[in-house]
Amino acid sequence: MKITDAECTHFQRNGFFLVSNPLGKQGMREVDFLQQQVEPEWEATQFPQGFNRGACQFFLVGEPLLRMVETPEILQAARQILGDDNIHVGACGLGDASKTVAADGRAQRQVHWHADGGPEVRQVSLRTALDRHDASNAPLRVLPGSQHRPRQEMITELLQLELATGTHDTPPDHCFARHPDEVEVVLDPRFTLVWTPSCWHATGVKTAAGPRRAMAWNYYPTGGRTRDVQALQQLLPAWEDWSESRKKLWGLID
Repeated sequence: MKITDAECTHFQRNGFFLVSNPLGKQGMREVDFLQQQVEPEWEATQFPQGFNRGACQFFLVGEPLLRMVETPEILQAARQILGDDNIHVGACGLGDASKTVAADGRAQRQVHWHADGGPEVRQVSLRTALDRHDASNAPLRVLPGSQHRPRQEMITELLQLELATGTHDTPPDHCFARHPDEVEVVLDPRFTLVWTPSCWHATGVKTAAGPRRAMAWNYYPTGGRTRDVQALQQLLPAWEDWSESRKKLWGLID
């Protein structure tokens, strides 16, 4: 996975770009098989409060996914984008997002506008669909360049667009309305989205039957997020025997 200076520039300006899936057909067949294999155990398990369930499914697969994250070419691309040699994995996830439930109790047939971080948060995420996320399967909607904008400014702008739909009696807690500058990303398993979740994003509505599976992991520079460390330690106890460099890559030590 080699990236160009133009792709880096596009990322810095707009917050995303797409590349051919670096895992290839064989790698994706393996992920598809392993995800289906661990899903029954994942569904039946009550994980500790605060654990991200998507990360738990990722760690239940174990070594095959860890090795994909550690692919030297992918690590080099992340270092190039972040401008830091000392990167680590701070978040990851695997599974069908349509099986999760939103904080307000609403099934996530559509995810509202939000950003996982602000202008000060540097991160790069690789997101690959296991099933095609087309217009009927809740495609990701990204607002290019919004990772640079102040949070309150974005909240106000999105709320005003939502109110302009004329569908609310009072200002809503969550906004879904179309933004004139948004890009709807139809994500096919042949491609991988390289992006920053600090960019404001939402999804379309899921109307198609069947799953909406994906896997993703985020790299951070020195001092960045380490959201899923506790889940890793519980689900992969062999981490204590890992090399120091591997522990650093997974955010277990500084």
